[in-house]
Amino acid sequence: MTINFYSPKTYKYIRSTFKNRLPASSTIRSWYSTTSGSPGCTQEAVEVLRRKVEAADDKILYGCLTSDEMAIRQEISFNHSEKRMFVRNTMGKHNLYDSDGQPIMFQYLQKLMKLQEEGYFHLANKLNRKHVEWWKHKMSVKIAAQTYSTSSAMALEQLLTDGHPEFTGCAATIKFCRMVNDVFDVLNSRSLCSNGFKKPLMPETAEVIFALFAEAIQYFSTLKVDVRSRTTGRIIRKLVIESQFKVGFCGFILDMSNLKNMYEQFVINGHLKYILSYKISQDHLEILFSCFRTMGGYNNNPNATQFAASYKKLLHHNEVKSSAAANCISLDNTSILTVASGKKIKDFTECNEEDEETDDHQINVDDIPLKCINNTLNHAVLYVSGFVEIRVLNKIKCSECVRLLDECPEAESDFITRKSFGFLRFPRIDTCKVTWIVEKLVNIYLNNDKIKLKNAYQKIICDTMRNLDITALFKNFDNHVKDVDIIENHKYELIKLIIDYYLRTKMSYIGKCVTLRHQGLSVRHSLNKTILFKGQ
Repeated sequence: MTINFYSPKTYKYIRSTFKNRLPASSTIRSWYSTTSGSPGCTQEAVEVLRRKVEAADDKILYGCLTSDEMAIRQEISFNHSEKRMFVRNTMGKHNLYDSDGQPIMFQYLQKLMKLQEEGYFHLANKLNRKHVEWWKHKMSVKIAAQTYSTSSAMALEQLLTDGHPEFTGCAATIKFCRMVNDVFDVLNSRSLCSNGFKKPLMPETAEVIFALFAEAIQYFSTLKVDVRSRTTGRIIRKLVIESQFKVGFCGFILDMSNLKNMYEQFVINGHLKYILSYKISQDHLEILFSCFRTMGGYNNNPNATQFAASYKKLLHHNEVKSSAAANCISLDNTSILTVASGKKIKDFTECNEEDEETDDHQINVDDIPLKCINNTLNHAVLYVSGFVEIRVLNKIKCSECVRLLDECPEAESDFITRKSFGFLRFPRIDTCKVTWIVEKLVNIYLNNDKIKLKNAYQKIICDTMRNLDITALFKNFDNHVKDVDIIENHKYELIKLIIDYYLRTKMSYIGKCVTLRHQGLSVRHSLNKTILFKGQ
């Protein structure tokens, strides 16, 4: 049943290979027919719940009943056997105002995305065109949550601190993003090991969480929005919870009030030790609906009959999960097929004669002024440099090199300080000197439209090595270099690794940005939803 469930074609092949010794697909379908897929409460599901209660012995089990709807194709068929989104959408259309009259503007997030896209860097957040073009992803909770997140707030806060002219009035927007993010974290707590507001609601965290609830309810209740009066036609400013855009904000307030009541009823009375709010969210239903849509193969808009058939199968295979949590995972690095290449693998610092001849002159980064190198980009370079160092430390095998790299002086970064919760790494000053040369060269290649040239990756590495004064970098490695084999220069290898990892990260991000620009406005998602809700 499991093989036939995941792939009917695979089951047919296996059955034919074993000379039809396995049951036919029609026989398996007859097994499913014993389960009723009629509207209403499924008796088999109730029976499963009854067995769980009996197996718990003296333990008390608490359940949660959630409801949602799923659009299915409007079609008349003959059945022979029976005869974090409303808030984002509101702010995307209209400016909000806090109790002090300060504007909360979605335009600041648009400007942040544009600044990052044009400069080919990002300030440690997820913003891209999908988040800005929110109307094409109205139902995506993931995109809405990433838009109003702590990462977005920290990026705006850094630009405000730096005095960026386009972000001088974004303080109210920063507070709004943080408030929505913190409330969302509390309402989606999933683990006892989480940090901050992602911790479960229990006696140790109740005081802090309820203080947040009181502040958030007061904050959301005083937000205002400009709407057009139906009687006079004028633009008036009224409380958002009293306007036609109240759904998302009232939903937040109701969720916080209900969670507080559940804590008083179940935790204080001793029935539960803590509450993981994610357990009672609608995400589980949305995941189930996603399974229904994937059951039809190319048809993601089932009719009533197809929906009932999918429901029966899923009821028998409730262990179906995403590939990351599959029953079978790879336990070793066994390769299926290895193909040997006859081509010589070039070293990072090698450039063939043809490449050398095509270069008009060697690039010197100090001779070229760059307008795009600014304080904002400096934050991004330092942040990525810390990530690069972590990758390098995981790559190098020499324990002495790890110790010497950790002993190098750290670079200062107020952005990493603001962003870190104790887990981010501050890069070494010499590492930043290397990555800065790479960043400048990448921008030179972009400005001169050389980034698309053949072997641009190797050329940038060659130019980086030419512009570096290796003797002035990582001086504490000098004695260690003398102790190892003359062929193995660990200092040289360390610098090459830093260049390679940083350039690989930068080129990957540039490729993603160029792809999004080339694709233009995405219509796939919006047209797909249009088809589904049209019932076609």
